[in-house]
Amino acid sequence: MTTVIGTTFPESWQYGPEEIEIFASTHRQIDQHFADQKNLLINTTWFGPQFNNQEWPKIQQLMLQEQEFDNLFLLAVIDPQYLRTQELEEIQQKLKIKNTYLVGMYEDSKYEWNFHAVTVAKHCPIYNEQDILPDHFDKAFLLYQRKPRPHRLEITKLLIDRDLLSRGTVTLGSNENHDYDWTEQNDIPMVLTIDDRPSDYKHNGKEYEFSGIPNDLVSIGRLDIWRQCFLNVVSETEFESWKPRFVTEKMWKPIIGLRPFLIHGQTKTYPWLRKHGFRTFNHYWPHIDVEGQEDVHQTTLAVLEWLSAKTSQDLMSMYDQMLPELKYNKHRYYEFAKEQCYKMHHLFD
Repeated sequence: MTTVIGTTFPESWQYGPEEIEIFASTHRQIDQHFADQKNLLINTTWFGPQFNNQEWPKIQQLMLQEQEFDNLFLLAVIDPQYLRTQELEEIQQKLKIKNTYLVGMYEDSKYEWNFHAVTVAKHCPIYNEQDILPDHFDKAFLLYQRKPRPHRLEITKLLIDRDLLSRGTVTLGSNENHDYDWTEQNDIPMVLTIDDRPSDYKHNGKEYEFSGIPNDLVSIGRLDIWRQCFLNVVSETEFESWKPRFVTEKMWKPIIGLRPFLIHGQTKTYPWLRKHGFRTFNHYWPHIDVEGQEDVHQTTLAVLEWLSAKTSQDLMSMYDQMLPELKYNKHRYYEFAKEQCYKMHHLFD
């Protein structure tokens, strides 16, 4: 017997159908493998006392009824869970939970898998080498940013201060016409765009944007821009190292698009990638301690300054050295995506 609590992204949203299907699959697997036990499955999307969606009161009702469960399954399909430690401990204690299973986007869980790797592999266009291989580099780096989170504002200000915008391609959206104020301290005077059209990135017949920046979750964007840029700066959603590791679709784009990458976010993602068989590229700039320094803004800026001082021929020479590793990463990515999909639907095998 399994009690289910939680909501999902709406079916009309880009990731909605996938989350709904994974939620249902997880429910079926629990029913099958724990048929003789009392189970509680919580989908952690927008789950917690801070959300006004009537899901948190359901868990409170169970606690008031002094119900007891053998197993608690916390399912984080798309985002890490929002529950605080003390809230989770209260649930475990009051419901007399015997075993807790962390499923999905959980750091180093036995039941961890990466949703975004699976979804990008499913929906990303197929690129052959002539689509993405360069013959020269006009730009040292590519930094796509949509929602103006604080760490994105900070690196953009630094790039402006160091006069580096012209050495790369950079985007950044604003909070215009959006309820959440992402830019309380924003003194950047413009939205940085490449005149890209949200209509070029339709998914399920719908287009998405954030103040002029297309919500492109599953492609590498315009190929004319991609081919001319050497390094892909992965502007991840989470920045602080103390938060749960969160590897989104942004991480898989340079791997699909045969580009070296630098993570403007949680540096603990580098060893996670290597653990799963991917190559990283920080050994090409060994004088900059990208993974050992706490100030990710400054190490990111140092790499971009170093690369920006190089000629297009220098960058092409470095790229040619990297190309076997880049091709290996792309091949490994599609293997990895299949592995993640298998784990999703064979949790307890």
